[in-house]
Amino acid sequence: MLFEKVKSDILAHNSYIIGAGGEAVVIDPRRDCLIYTEIARAWNMEITRIFETHKNEDYVSGSLELARPTGAEIFHGKKERFGFGTGVSEGETFGFGPIELEVLETPGHTPESISLSLRDRSVSDDPMMVFTGDALFAGEVGRTDLAGRDRQREMSEMLYASLHEKILSLDAGVIVCPAHGAGSVCGGNISDREYTTIGFEAAANPVLSLEKEGFIEHKMNERLYEPPYFNKMRELNRSGPPLIYGMPHLRAASAREIRPFTDDGGQIVDIRSPTGFAGGHIPASINIWRNGLPLYMGYFLNYEDPVILVD
Repeated sequence: MLFEKVKSDILAHNSYIIGAGGEAVVIDPRRDCLIYTEIARAWNMEITRIFETHKNEDYVSGSLELARPTGAEIFHGKKERFGFGTGVSEGETFGFGPIELEVLETPGHTPESISLSLRDRSVSDDPMMVFTGDALFAGEVGRTDLAGRDRQREMSEMLYASLHEKILSLDAGVIVCPAHGAGSVCGGNISDREYTTIGFEAAANPVLSLEKEGFIEHKMNERLYEPPYFNKMRELNRSGPPLIYGMPHLRAASAREIRPFTDDGGQIVDIRSPTGFAGGHIPASINIWRNGLPLYMGYFLNYEDPVILVD
């Protein structure tokens, strides 16, 4: 059985590729998706299915980008009107080799959120893993405010039910595979544990020890920051982001050549270190160091004007 977690460290995003019997499945893929096809090729497998556990807010989904070269089907929760893919419901199963994925509807973080339990029928009929999206993390649970403050109580009630009636009903030894790790803005205080289990979370996750009303009060009182780019991510991930067909080639330009772009509203981003920027920079440019680009570009740049990178 193929199982590999693909980490995007700066966004603390986790995606997964699992496979057996010559087929592979990807869960919550990132947009720069060549890594999944490389893993599948190394295992002599074809990617046949892609699952989105929910409409992600913090990055652009790679489902359509990955489906283009692989021909894989895309699946997501049915309680959102996506512009692509196929909605799935509670109890639906998908098999490849001895592996079976079962859909659990686990709303709360978003109305359409799903989790996927995994069984390896060659070993046992009991679940081995559960991919929880943004419902359950290591040491934390998903935020419930992103549907709007007017729906936060409703979403908190949904999340409580999803956790206690669906996810925590799985055996204590089931491995939890969440969509985010420590540092993500999709949860308040996510632990830096690489792996966790249902039993460990039931015993050690402080939010899971709360009774229903205490849980709802805790979630209603949460004040988590929502980055300004979340709305754009929701829009793209609902309708389906445009295909980029691989990363674009960046052409070097002289200072004289970029002057027309700056006069026309171009956004100059200096990706050198802060000390290099302090030593001298183009007027009106902003400094976002190279490794900080994925995290901070969405805070400071718009989606209409051209972007000029200074390195």
